[in-house]
Amino acid sequence: MAIVKLRQSGGAISLTLPKHIAVAMGWVVGEEVEVNTDGNSVSVKPARRKPRGRKTLEELLQDIDSDEIHQLNASVPELIAKGKESW
Repeated sequence: MAIVKLRQSGGAISLTLPKHIAVAMGWVVGEEVEVNTDGNSVSVKPARRKPRGRKTLEELLQDIDSDEIHQLNASVPELIAKGKESW
């Protein structure tokens, strides 16, 4: 447990998180956290966010351009199967 003081920071009130707690949680400066209230308590947990560069299957499928697929298929010469491939 740590006791900290609330400070004024512009139009917000800031709470300084002790470094040993941030280290224990694996948090670094600039990381987003989710802050919630529950009665007399405040909880802080990692924000659930989609990692950069990651897309859902639905997002990937939306990005498919059927014209590009047809152009790609047309640009690839007919290949002769050499094993158990099936086209």
